Amino acid sequence: MPAVQRVGDVDSGGGVITSGVGSVRVNGIPVSVNGSGVSPHARKNSHRPVTSGGVGSVMAGGSPVNVAGNPDTCGHTRTGGSSNVSAG
Repeated sequence: MPAVQRVGDVDSGGGVITSGVGSVRVNGIPVSVNGSGVSPHARKNSHRPVTSGGVGSVMAGGSPVNVAGNPDTCGHTRTGGSSNVSAG
């Protein structure tokens, strides 16, 4: 199963998750869900992507949790994530 994503994890274009669900933590870090903010990246400083494609069977704060391999709205995929918490 793919690694759960958290605030601070990056996508394949270098975009960093900037927000998450503070009441649900993975390894002490807020978990990312669909709609979590992603930093501007890939020479497109004007775009404001968000996470998407989360796991519908695993929810946090009423939204699907993101995992490695999910696409962000910019088209880049989530990479990395928790080394010991997975979902899918």
